[in-house]
Amino acid sequence: MAKPRRVTIENAEALKGKLNALDQIASESVLRQAAVAGGRVIHAEVKLRAPVDLGIYEGKQGRHPPGFLRSHIILAFEEEKSVPGRLASYIVTWSKEAFYGRFLEYGTSKMAAQPFLRPGFEAKKKAAAAAVSAVIQEKVRELSRG
Repeated sequence: MAKPRRVTIENAEALKGKLNALDQIASESVLRQAAVAGGRVIHAEVKLRAPVDLGIYEGKQGRHPPGFLRSHIILAFEEEKSVPGRLASYIVTWSKEAFYGRFLEYGTSKMAAQPFLRPGFEAKKKAAAAAVSAVIQEKVRELSRG
């Protein structure tokens, strides 16, 4: 069995400051900033991969010019899957106006799939993780200085 060791704290206030900084690093604000940074990387790739029809789609909700789907790809906070202070979940999806994105992504009985969400995610998931890590590392440096 190991012998107990004594620990002496010479500057308790400095230790408290560092512990408080760690608490700020793990805050919901930093967590969201990091999640958004990763989400933006995937969002940009998905927008590039979204198919663009050169015709003008005339639907019940009005005219959809070329690139309508691409311009309606969004990055949205997903409150149901998020845990305050522990997990910030964001999704890359299409807006309600571009509902037909699901038909392109998954296909229909009359149309083959033209996936762009999943390939965009797969192509950039490592870069997104690096962006998340970079934000956290920057916050660690920023808060450990002060």
